[in-house]
Amino acid sequence: MKFIELNIGNLPDFLDLYNTAFPLDERRLYRDNEDVLKFIESKGGKFHAYAVKDEKRDFYPGIITYWTFEGYVYIEHFAVRPEERGKNIGTRILNHLFETVSPNVLIEVEMPYSEEAMRRIRFYERNGFKVREEIEYNQPPYSDTQKGMPMLLMTHGDVVLNHTDDLREMLKEVYNYNMGD
Repeated sequence: MKFIELNIGNLPDFLDLYNTAFPLDERRLYRDNEDVLKFIESKGGKFHAYAVKDEKRDFYPGIITYWTFEGYVYIEHFAVRPEERGKNIGTRILNHLFETVSPNVLIEVEMPYSEEAMRRIRFYERNGFKVREEIEYNQPPYSDTQKGMPMLLMTHGDVVLNHTDDLREMLKEVYNYNMGD
């Protein structure tokens, strides 16, 4: 498995999985390939996007995007193609992140109102994440045309998270949301 920074060559595969794996209100509304690359460049090295390539096949079974903040990495989007699930790909992607970037990781997950959401939560728990039920959290909308939604926060490693004020930098950078500043 190889992690390839997003580039013009793997953007179609990335966007295909990105747009099918995440509901409209849980993703950025990229206009085209160039828009994605401009967004990455505009974030000054804080935002990272990778297509995960299967070295045995000319195929991208997964994607991951994340932000680096002081004290933790925030995974914004992470997906494995449905037909590739159950092959340990997701665990290998997470382990690669823990080993090469940071073991201190924050992620948002859907509320456990469906079997699919509960399956996702169990996957993260098997990979060392814990639900942070003490923090009531609503994901802000990405744009004026999208809706925010209640989500659960999960952490891996030593992420200091006592209340929503600890999310101030992440909310500002990722969602352009100011907490009463």
